[in-house]
Amino acid sequence: MEKDFITIMEGSTLNITLGEQLTTANAPALMEELNAYKGKGIEKVVFDATKMTYIASSGIRTIIFAKQKLGGNPSIEFINCAADIRGVFEMTGLQNYITFIEK
Repeated sequence: MEKDFITIMEGSTLNITLGEQLTTANAPALMEELNAYKGKGIEKVVFDATKMTYIASSGIRTIIFAKQKLGGNPSIEFINCAADIRGVFEMTGLQNYITFIEK
């Protein structure tokens, strides 16, 4: 599995810096990484999408997993998300669960 992300836990926040794409090639590795944080008291997951140019359906499933399976109903933030990718989240109805931040 290809790993194109970096995860850093800071207190109860899990920061994930994403690469250019979140696809079937690397989404399973991110899912596995997120699984390791299950039940660890995470209150917020912050995805830095500054470099991201594409997200596949498997990437969207991974974001849903972060919201539903980590425990404690963490908030989800996307930093510097491209308009195209934000549009994908809006088409799927996930924008209601994600806070978009421009930095």
